[in-house]
Amino acid sequence: MADGNRTRGTQQRARETRDRLVDAALHEFAEKGFAGASTRAIAARAGVAQSAVPYHFTNKEALWKAAADRIFGLFQERFGARVVGLSGVDVVTRARLLLVDLVRFAAAHPELHRFAQLESGTRTERLEWLVETHVRPLVAFLRGLLAELEASGMALSASPDHVFYLILGAANAPYVHAAEFELVMGKDPFAKALVDEHAEAIVRLFFPELTS
Repeated sequence: MADGNRTRGTQQRARETRDRLVDAALHEFAEKGFAGASTRAIAARAGVAQSAVPYHFTNKEALWKAAADRIFGLFQERFGARVVGLSGVDVVTRARLLLVDLVRFAAAHPELHRFAQLESGTRTERLEWLVETHVRPLVAFLRGLLAELEASGMALSASPDHVFYLILGAANAPYVHAAEFELVMGKDPFAKALVDEHAEAIVRLFFPELTS
C-alpha cells in the first residue's frame, strides 16, 4: 500500500512538472519564438531542473508542439463549448456573440496569437504542422460561419480569405501590442470595459448588420 502511494505521488509530481514546463514553454515561445527560446530558460521559468526537460520531452520541438496543443486546445475547448451552447440560435446572433468571444479570448490569452505570429513568418515543418493540426480547422469553422451569413442575405465586404485574416489581426492587435497600445493611447487594453468596447468595434467594423 505504501509503495502504491509513493508511485501515485511520483506520477502526480511528474504530471505537475510536465504541466509547468508546458506553461512556461508557451510563454517563452510566445515572447521569443522557437529560435530565441531555450530549454534552459524554460526550465528556469517553470522552476524545475534543466534535466526535467529531456525527461519529459524528446527535444525542444516536442516541447513546442506540446505548448501549441495546450493553447490551441484551450481555444478549441472554449469555442467548442460555446458553439454547442448556441446550437439552434439564429446565425446573426450566433456570429455576433462568437466575434465578441473571440476578442475576449484574445485579451485573456494574447500568447496564442503571439505564439502563432512568431512562427508564421517563414515556412517550416513546424508551421506546416501547426496549420494542419490547429489553424486549418479554425479557418474551416469561420468559413462555414461566413457562408451562413451570406446565405442569410448578408454581403461580405471582402473574400472570406481576407475577412479571416482581417478579423484575426484586428481582434488581437491591442493585446499582441499591449505595451505600445498603452503608451500611445494611455489606456490599459486589458481593462474589461476597453475589451468589451473593442469587441463591439470589431462587430461594427466588419458586420454592421449584426448591430442593427
